[in-house]
Amino acid sequence: MKFLFDFGPIILFFVVYKLYGLYAAIYAMIAATFVQMMYSRYTTGKFVNSQVLTFVLLVIFGGISIALRDPAFVMWKVSILYVIFALALIGSNWIGSKTLLERMLGKELQLSREIWQRLTWFWGFGFIGIAVINAYFVNVALSARQRFLDTGIPVPEEDISKFDCSQTLLQDLCLSAQQSMDTWVNFKLFGTLGLTLVLIVITVVILSKNIKERESGV
Repeated sequence: MKFLFDFGPIILFFVVYKLYGLYAAIYAMIAATFVQMMYSRYTTGKFVNSQVLTFVLLVIFGGISIALRDPAFVMWKVSILYVIFALALIGSNWIGSKTLLERMLGKELQLSREIWQRLTWFWGFGFIGIAVINAYFVNVALSARQRFLDTGIPVPEEDISKFDCSQTLLQDLCLSAQQSMDTWVNFKLFGTLGLTLVLIVITVVILSKNIKERESGV
């Protein structure tokens, strides 16, 4: 349940995007992230740093995208956020007596310093991988969008996601721009969710192997 709660704002972004377009989805995600952050504060008595960072970046980059009617900022926010997470994780190998993962999970799991460091590197590079894949989809989507906008065809609020491509003779360019944007939105939900699940599964396998080795005294 917590996993789905963490991805709640992204799920809402996906749904609102499909129904009302990109900029409405940004507003919805900002609101959902704020509610998520305040709910955590109410139930735990403190703010979750990752949620606060996500909210701040979303307000900044999402706000710029809305103001300029340019989706590039909110799209690149995903890669920036995951890179920050990765650097924070990797940097914790040298800062302090415990890694970030150990500080978060140390009460539930008793592991050696070496195992915590291995997991930290694994998740750090995993987050960098997600950031790189997102960057690829962002580049494809923004390039397709720009090719269509360069034709000079007026797009209401420059939101291609809800533009009727049948209204233009350059239907192929229009559809390409919409499909590439849809692909990025799909990755933002299903890609990041799926890749995170893969990281979790691999982590469970690593931990299970480590626990078995400790029990057998290897």
